[in-house]
Amino acid sequence: MYIKKLPEIAAISSSLFMAILAAYILDLSIDATVSIAIFFLVVLVTLLKWEYRLAISLFGVSILFYLGILKFEEFIVHTNLDIIIFLLAMMIIVGYLEENNYFTYLISKIIKYMHGSGVKTIALLMLMGAFFSAIVDEVTAILFMIAITLEIAAIYEVDPYPLILAVTFSVIIGGTATLMGDPVAIIIAFEGNLTMSEFLNWATPITILNLFILLAIIILFIRRELREMTRHMEKLTLYEVVETIKRDKPVKTRLSTILLIGVLTLIVFHDPLSQILSNLLNKEVTSEIFLIGSPLILASILLLVDWKSAKLVLLHRVDWMTLLFFMFFFVIVGSLEVTGVLRKILDSILILTGNSELKIFLFITILSGVLSIFIANVMTVATIAPLIRELSLMGLHVYPLWWGVLFASVFMALSTPVGTAASLVMLGMLDRHKIGRVSFRRWIKIGMPSAIITTVVSILIIFVRGFLL
Repeated sequence: MYIKKLPEIAAISSSLFMAILAAYILDLSIDATVSIAIFFLVVLVTLLKWEYRLAISLFGVSILFYLGILKFEEFIVHTNLDIIIFLLAMMIIVGYLEENNYFTYLISKIIKYMHGSGVKTIALLMLMGAFFSAIVDEVTAILFMIAITLEIAAIYEVDPYPLILAVTFSVIIGGTATLMGDPVAIIIAFEGNLTMSEFLNWATPITILNLFILLAIIILFIRRELREMTRHMEKLTLYEVVETIKRDKPVKTRLSTILLIGVLTLIVFHDPLSQILSNLLNKEVTSEIFLIGSPLILASILLLVDWKSAKLVLLHRVDWMTLLFFMFFFVIVGSLEVTGVLRKILDSILILTGNSELKIFLFITILSGVLSIFIANVMTVATIAPLIRELSLMGLHVYPLWWGVLFASVFMALSTPVGTAASLVMLGMLDRHKIGRVSFRRWIKIGMPSAIITTVVSILIIFVRGFLL
């Protein structure tokens, strides 16, 4: 009995130890110590027992309420409802496409470019994932790219996990190419007043380089699985594969195509469209609000036009557990900001670095990367970004720091399943498809070296461009 409880015992004891250690080092208040203990507990339980993620996050927030550490107004602020609503609407749309076998239809169009080679398959899937992540956003991209990946794994009867990890990592990396590809990029763009042209100049080349580095790493680590996949492909002719795909005949293809093109168009062009709408209404409609409304309005139209199918999607295709976990996990991370834990960490770093711009660049970049391994990188950057802005007002050269934080926080988040929204959504999709989650050991085996190599390459390039040229 006690052996079975070892993961829970380890999580509780480890979280208490780390909280006490942090309280001693940072001279934290009692509220801050409790907050960081709850945070460590939720993270550890999520890593060790993914199925208990919602239960432990609910427990953590309830303790914060009971002890008076978190007010209801602060709870609302830190739920990140904009992300939750966006995810909900996208899950309805993607779920509807899945229900109509639309991804099977898409695979039938691209399968000829993949068939016969495991390497070609993984390369094309990763390029597609990175591309869609860059032009839309990583959450949208992961929703339909994982659906496509699962279909391909089922057709060829191969282990889906290596393909899923490869696609997930490519989606996360691809999101750094543009300012709308990743929530972290959006925060940095607004806080640092960075334009799309600056992203194309600074971020896109680094993203493309690291995507090919990631592809090489993936091929190296899963070469046996790719050879096995090629053998499975050789057993089937292209005709047999296409016929297998046709068994799940897609329905309502025209409506599904309109829906997919519509949501992609609205999301990609949300910034200029929001400006046009603002001019027409003679009132401000921010690009963030327009972005949230883009999938929301299409999901609402879908519920009106095909309400029977949409109702089933709403009940069975939306991953409510992951959405609720997101909400309460964001609140727990937000409590670290409320109690001053993150601010104390950053203040300590500033004392260590002094006024050296290079030291500040290295320390804050590395700090954002390390924190993003454990904390959702969106919350990490949301806390660090105002500090960088303050440093800028002091007259320090922080321009390279924006890019350093972008790549360190996103790429180091590859290390664990809890670092990015995309990885958490992916795990939720696996649960919904009853496939079983990716083991933590399997994740870090590929994720950790990928994170370290791509982060180091990115920081070196930014250092050269920002401080030497």
